[in-house]
Amino acid sequence: MPEPVMLPSLPPASPGARPAPFSPERTNRLTYDDEVFLRSATVIGVPVVGQTAWRFPSEIPVEAVQEVVDELAKGPLNRLVVRPRVTGARSRWVPVTTAEPVRLHPEPIKADQVMAWLDTTTDQVPFDPVKGPLWAFFMAYTTDGATIVTYNASHIVCDGGMKLGALIAAVRRQPLPRLPFDDPSAAEVTRRDDWRDARTMAKAAARGLSAARKAGPMPVLEAQSSEKRPVPAAQPDDDVVHEVAFAGADCSVAEWNAAVERAGGTSNTLQIAITVEVLLEAGIVRPGEPVKMSLPVSMRGEADLRSNATSGVSIAVETELRDGVGRVTDLAHIRERAKKEFSALFKGTRPDPIANIAPLAQMIPDGIARSVLKNVVTPLGLASNLGRPDPDFIAPFGVPAESIVFRGLALGATRGELRRMRGGVTSWWCDIGEAGPGGATDGGLCNFGIRALDPDAVPDSAHLQDIVTTVYGRWGMTPTFW
Repeated sequence: MPEPVMLPSLPPASPGARPAPFSPERTNRLTYDDEVFLRSATVIGVPVVGQTAWRFPSEIPVEAVQEVVDELAKGPLNRLVVRPRVTGARSRWVPVTTAEPVRLHPEPIKADQVMAWLDTTTDQVPFDPVKGPLWAFFMAYTTDGATIVTYNASHIVCDGGMKLGALIAAVRRQPLPRLPFDDPSAAEVTRRDDWRDARTMAKAAARGLSAARKAGPMPVLEAQSSEKRPVPAAQPDDDVVHEVAFAGADCSVAEWNAAVERAGGTSNTLQIAITVEVLLEAGIVRPGEPVKMSLPVSMRGEADLRSNATSGVSIAVETELRDGVGRVTDLAHIRERAKKEFSALFKGTRPDPIANIAPLAQMIPDGIARSVLKNVVTPLGLASNLGRPDPDFIAPFGVPAESIVFRGLALGATRGELRRMRGGVTSWWCDIGEAGPGGATDGGLCNFGIRALDPDAVPDSAHLQDIVTTVYGRWGMTPTFW
C-alpha cells in the first residue's frame, strides 16, 4: 500500500538539514512569496510558469493522464486569487471545482522537435490568477513511438514542493484539502474582513520596520553578483520579446556518478560547479573571482498547504584559470559553505532581511510596486537540485519516464527587461535512474536543465547546448539534449 502523502518537501540541498516545524495562520490569504509571483504577472506583465515534462518510451493513453488530472483538480492546486477590496489587505484564495482537459497535440511530432513543441504549450493557456486556470497538462506522441507529457503551472499557485506533492497525492488517489484547513468560509470574506486584515498587516509592517532598524545593515557576500554587473545602455531591440535559451541535457547516471566520485564531491556540488562553469564559458563571469550562487531549499513541513514555501541561501563559489579555461576544481568548499549556510537558515541564526519588510511590501499598492519591481535583479546563478523524485512522480501514469526535465519560464520578457535584470543562469537537476541496493542509482538517466537569461552572452538554445557540451566534456561526460 502506498505511504500517505503530506505534501513532501523537496530534498534539502544540505545533508542533514530539515525544515523547521510549520505553524501557519488559519487563513486563506496569499503569502508574501505568492504575492511576488502574482505581481510579476499582473503588475509588470511577466508571469512565471514552472514546466515539468516527462518523456515516456511508449505510448500513454490520454485517458490515463486525464484520470490523474481529474484527481489533481480535487486537491489544493485547484485555486484562484480574489483581490482585496481594501488597500493594504492581502489577496485571498478560493477553490475551483472544475478540471482542465488534457490537451493532446493533433499530430505526432519529431523527436528533435520536442523542445520546440514544449515552448508552444506555454502560449496555449493564459494563466490568469483571477479567472484561471493556473495549471494545465499537455501531451504529444512522437514519430518514434514515445509520449511527451508536460505539467505547466503558474508559480503563483505552486512552488516545486507543492507541485510535486499535489501530483503524488493525485496519483495515489489520496485526498488533500483544497485550501489551508479546508476553511468553509473561504468564499464568504466581507469588506470588514479585508479591513481587519489590513489592520493586521499594518501592525506587522510596523513591527518589521522596527526589527529591521535594530538588525542594522546586512553583511555583504564578496562574490560576483547581478548587483555588481553594470546596467547596460539602451539598445534598439530592447522591446523585442526574447525566447530565453534553454538546454535539457541527459546523461547516464553511471557517467554522472563517476564524475562525482572523481571530483570527490556530491551530485549537488557537481551541479553547482557545472552551472558556474557555464557562466564562465559564456563569458558572463571571469575566472579567478568568486561567483555568487543562490541555492533554493523547500521549507515545507507536514500538512503545509502554502502555495510557495521556498527559501534559500547564497554562497561564494571559487573559480580559477586552468590551462586557459575557467574552472571550478574544488567541490569540497562548495559543500562546506552550503552546509554552513543551510544550517544557519534552519536554526534561525541567519538574518533574513525579507522577513522584516515582507508585510510592508505586501501592503503597497500596485502603482508603487511597479516602480520598485522595475529595479529588481535576478540571481547571477541559481541551482535547484531535486535529487531522485518519488517513484509515483517518475511514473505518474503507470509507466516510468526515461527522462524528466524541469524548467522555470518568465513569459513575455523583453531583451531590455532581461538586460536590466542582469540575470545569469538557472539550473535544475534530477536523477531518474532505477534504484539499486541502498537506494543508489547506476542505471538510467539524469537530467540537467539550464536556462540562460543573458540575451547577449547566450542568444539562443543552440549556443547554450554547445556550452553545456563543452563543460560536460571537461568532466568526462557526454550529454544528449531534449
